[in-house]
Amino acid sequence: MRKIIYVLLFILCLGLGRWGEAAVLEGPWRYCETNETEAGGVNVPALVRENSADWALFDMENRPPLSGKYQHILLTVKVSNQDPQKNVLLFMTTKQAVRMWLDDEMFFSRGHFYPQRYDEGSQPYMVALPKFEGEAQLAIELYSDSPTHLGWFSLFSLDTEQMQMARFFYSDIPLVLAIPVGLAIIFIMFLYYRFNPQGWRRLYAYIILFMVVFCLWLFSVSNVKTLFWDYPRVWWYSLSILAYILPLAANLIPRELLKGKKYARMDIVIWANAMLFVTAMVGEIMGMHTMNGLMSLYYPVLAIGEGAVVYWCVRAAREGDLLCRSVLLPIIVFTSLGVFDGVSGHFYLLPWHVYLTPLGIYAFLYFVVGILREQVRHEEKLLRKTAGLEHKAALMQKKSETDALTGCWNRNKLKVLLADAIAGARKIGQPFGMLMLDIDFFKKINDTYGHDAGDAVLRAFATLVYKHLAKEHECIRWGGEEFLILTKITEQDELLALAEKIREQVAAVPLAGHKITCSIGATLWQIEQDSTDTLFRRVDEALYQAKRDGRNRVIFRT
Repeated sequence: MRKIIYVLLFILCLGLGRWGEAAVLEGPWRYCETNETEAGGVNVPALVRENSADWALFDMENRPPLSGKYQHILLTVKVSNQDPQKNVLLFMTTKQAVRMWLDDEMFFSRGHFYPQRYDEGSQPYMVALPKFEGEAQLAIELYSDSPTHLGWFSLFSLDTEQMQMARFFYSDIPLVLAIPVGLAIIFIMFLYYRFNPQGWRRLYAYIILFMVVFCLWLFSVSNVKTLFWDYPRVWWYSLSILAYILPLAANLIPRELLKGKKYARMDIVIWANAMLFVTAMVGEIMGMHTMNGLMSLYYPVLAIGEGAVVYWCVRAAREGDLLCRSVLLPIIVFTSLGVFDGVSGHFYLLPWHVYLTPLGIYAFLYFVVGILREQVRHEEKLLRKTAGLEHKAALMQKKSETDALTGCWNRNKLKVLLADAIAGARKIGQPFGMLMLDIDFFKKINDTYGHDAGDAVLRAFATLVYKHLAKEHECIRWGGEEFLILTKITEQDELLALAEKIREQVAAVPLAGHKITCSIGATLWQIEQDSTDTLFRRVDEALYQAKRDGRNRVIFRT
């Protein structure tokens, strides 16, 4: 809680000083390699006081030139309380135990000063110096059973508490910029995965997996995590494990994109990463410290593997794969920044401690935008295809319900039209009208002039009938030269007037060069007691009554 309050004070009061007893480093720094420590019977403050004048000098910005024969190193420097504000030490160690003395007083100790099966990890520290007067001797003891890490300090400075808090969190700036973007990508991909079943669901799942691993890595590498749980060994192994898992999760994405490309051997890259991870884990469990030791192999494998992935994606992009083209940028940026951060941190090549890999999230965002753009295009293509299929289906449906010769509806459509007419009549309580038309002596036309002439007469007859029908009326070819007309007419007189008008026009106008007439039967649907059988029987009887009475006439039956 105290550290959290410090963070809030830093945010709210940046620039304000904190008055009190403090110190400044008077230099120079001196060092001594040894395996004799206080735990082994040697008093470190006395050793420093009596022998430090003969120790070798070194620049604190660089690691002391150690021989590699020892596991302990003693560092010392003079401090004074001349500056009234600067009294807080900030530093970071990796896989080292540390103790500090001011003159004879040990004021700080962290870690184990004997070989450990599991690594101590990296840890930043903020330590307030005890109050003192005048000048004092600061002594630091470092222990590591790994000569590679012994003697490495980073972020070491002496300043005010606020300025040290600023330095402490300065290296987290790239992480602060990256984490919200990563969470936003997870949220967007989850929505697409959940609510877009026609999308690239497996690709979305792989992106979510990679972003989750990456966000966990970001939190593990941050300094702010120590405010919640100051357990460096846990965070060290979390960071190491996630570092091995990251390329595994990341390479699932191009593996999905390159699926079906015979030249892309993504399984080899993924298996190489997996085997390296398994080897590191097994060795670490056996106490061989391979999680960190295999990093010398990890980065070459990463560079070679991702280089091959880039080559395969370039080939796919040249073949027109837009998603493979989009993924090139994040692969190159993430790999370059990851190798740079890893190599410089593992081998202590740079004095500062700021991770650049988190900024690769913005290159990945470019890939996500490319996915969303291609998803929209894909959906539009599917919609166009669906619309085309629906249109084709509608045309096929209409074709199956339409008489090919006359363009009228056929008997398949009549079932639907009649059902709709009956349902509408029962709903509003009003009848509807039906006409049955038959061309008189049509057989003579076929026998005398041939079936082509007969077909021409049928087409002309249907065209003339349609001219006299309202838009809501339907004309159906019942069979041969017989036609049915369904109307929304509810009165007998109005229905007979329509039938007479059609009959007169047929008799008055030659159709396809032939003078013809037609007989028409008419009836109305009886709402309560009627059925389709009685309806057709009445209109059929009316038609044949018209034929028996001499043809070219209209007969109505109730």
